[in-house]
Parts: sequence; structure tokens; C-alpha cells
Amino acid sequence: MEREGPEISQETRQLIGIEKVRHYQVTARDIWRFAQAIGMSQVEADSDGTLIGPPLICQVFMFEDLALEELPADGSPKELDVPVPAARAVGGQSEFEIFAQVKAGDTITFRSRLRDVAAKQGRSGWLYFIVVETAFENQRGEMVARETATYVKRSEVDSHVER
Repeated sequence: MEREGPEISQETRQLIGIEKVRHYQVTARDIWRFAQAIGMSQVEADSDGTLIGPPLICQVFMFEDLALEELPADGSPKELDVPVPAARAVGGQSEFEIFAQVKAGDTITFRSRLRDVAAKQGRSGWLYFIVVETAFENQRGEMVARETATYVKRSEVDSHVER
């Protein structure tokens, strides 16, 4: 029998629905580095010779580049610093829709919002599910991709995090 879960705090609930916006200028180097990281030896180019990013390239730019000491204590991205009594976020699930190509020179605008936070009893303690929706638009206002991602954090009582 599953016991009743911990209450999600009002502080956390107030974050649901708030949109955060970031911008990223995509370079040819970004496209090459991502392609190499996923094992591609070539990248496509359009008729003008402008490099076209691999389909999931938007994921690379989602999280702000920060020094280690600026990250939350568990080392996860600042964007996943949602106030729940848990440590270390891991990726749980991602649904990614692609609508247009991302090219070198594009400025991608990321509009992310916390969609939901829920708690569930796991085998070794409480799990917190953090659902984030992100829309990616280019400089022309065209939607290039959309992602719904679920991250999982395990309760601090049952976690041992060293830094």
C-alpha cells in the first residue's frame, strides 16, 4: 500500500507556469562540435553553404553555461533548481518535436516553463518528477522545436550526494 506523499510546497507551486527566456546565437563551430559528439563525420549545408545543425542540436543550448561553484549543490543545471527536498536530478523522459532546421547564424530563443512537479513513492524513498516544457524559435519567430522533459530527483533522506 502506497503511503500519502509529501506536499509540494507553495514556493514550488508558484513557479509552475512562469516562463523563462534565453537566447543563443548558433555558430558553425557549435554545429560541428555537436555533430562530432554524436558520431557524425559530416554535416549538411543548405544551397548557400550555411551549415545545418543535426535534429536535436537545440538540446545543447538549453542550459546556461555556469562555473561549477554557481551550480546548485547537486551539480545539476541551474534551470532544474526547483525547491523540493531532493538531490541530484537525472533525465527521466523527453519528448522532442522538430519543425524546422537550425542553421549556423540563427538566433534561437528558448521559452521554458515549469509545467508540473509531483511526488511518488519509490522503492528507496520519495521521487520528485519535474516537468519542463521548452519551445525553440528562430530569429524569424518560426518554431523550430518543442520539448517536454521530465527530470527525476530522489529525496534527500535516501540520497547520498558528494561534491
